[in-house]
Amino acid sequence: MNKKKFTYITALTLLSFTLMTGCTNERKENQTAYRQIGINAMESGDYAGAVDAFNSALGQCIGKITENELDICYYKAAAQYAGGDPAGAVDTYTAIIDYDKKAADAYYLRGCVYLKQGNTEGAVSDFDEAVKNNSSDYELYVNIYENLSAYDMTEKGEEYLNKAFDIKGNSAEDYAWRGRIYYDLGQYDNAQTELKSALDKESVIANLYIAQVYEAQGDPENAETYYQNYVNSGSADSQAMNALGEIEMAKGNYSGALTYLEQGIAMENVTNRRELMQNLIICYEYTSDFNSAWNVVQEYVQVYPDDASAQREYIFLKNRMEQTAPVENTEEAVTEDTQTVEDTQTPEEAQTPEEAQTPAQ
Repeated sequence: MNKKKFTYITALTLLSFTLMTGCTNERKENQTAYRQIGINAMESGDYAGAVDAFNSALGQCIGKITENELDICYYKAAAQYAGGDPAGAVDTYTAIIDYDKKAADAYYLRGCVYLKQGNTEGAVSDFDEAVKNNSSDYELYVNIYENLSAYDMTEKGEEYLNKAFDIKGNSAEDYAWRGRIYYDLGQYDNAQTELKSALDKESVIANLYIAQVYEAQGDPENAETYYQNYVNSGSADSQAMNALGEIEMAKGNYSGALTYLEQGIAMENVTNRRELMQNLIICYEYTSDFNSAWNVVQEYVQVYPDDASAQREYIFLKNRMEQTAPVENTEEAVTEDTQTVEDTQTPEEAQTPEEAQTPAQ
C-alpha cells in the first residue's frame, strides 16, 4: 500500500488550473519549501497552517499535474481530515478520482472517511474499487479488514481477507502475508504452515506473525522465542516490545518486563503508546518504583482523560507520594509500597495480557 495515504487535496486548486505558466526552477524550489512547511505544521498539530502551506505549494506550479502535485495534495488531505473537515476530504478524494479513475489510494481513503461518517454502503463501494484497481496488494486487503472490524463489520472484512488469497505467489513476502491473513481469520494451523515457509525464506516479519499465532494458541514459550528473534533482527517495533513485556508480566517478572516496555515507549514510531503506558504503570508499581509510576500516570491522564481507572490510579499514586515522601527510602516505606501494590492489584490479576494492560485499581 502506498504510504502517501494520509494526505489531502482540494479539487479546484489542483484540477481547474489551465496550462499557463508551467513550473520554473525557482517555483519548484518554492513548492518544495512550502511542502516541508506544511509537513512540519502537521507534525506540530497545526493542521490549518499545514493546509495553507500545501495550498501555497500547489500554487507555485500551475500547469501539468505531476507526481509532486499529487503528493502534496495527498498530504493536504491528511491535514484537512485531521483538522476536522471530513466532508472536505470526501470532496477532495472525489476530485482525485475524477482526475485518475484508477486511483486505488484515493478510493481506499475516501472509503475510510465514509466509514467514519457512518456511510457503510459508500465505504464498501470504495473499498471494492480500491481492490479492483490494486488487486495484488496484500496490505490493502488487510487494512480494509482492520477498518471494517473497527466498526463492527468483521464478517464483511473477512470477505476481503479471503479475496487476498487470489494473489498467489511463493516469495517470502507472499508466505508472510498469507500467514498474517490466516492469523486474522483465526486459522492458526494454516497460519503456522505459511509462516514457517516464510521463515525458511528468511522473512523477518514472519517472526512477529508466528509469535502472535503461538500467543493466540496459548503457547507463550514459543511466542517469546519468535518475538525475541524479531527483536534480535533489529526490526522490532513497539508492538513486539509490548508483547514481550506482557509475557514477562505473566511470569511475574516485572523488572524484566520493564526492559522491553521502556524500549518500546522510547522508539521513534510508537503505535501503541496507551498499552505501553498502562503496562509501565503496573510494572513500576510491582517493582516499588512509585516515582516512575507517578510520572507515567500524570502523562497518561493528560493524554487519555476519559480513562476512569487511570483517574483512580492517579489519585492513589498522588496520595501515596504525598504520604510516603518523608520516609521514601526507609525499610518501612518499602514494606508499605509492596503492601499497597498487593492491595491494589494481585499478581494473579496481571497474569493475562488483557488484564495486564489495565492500570491497578
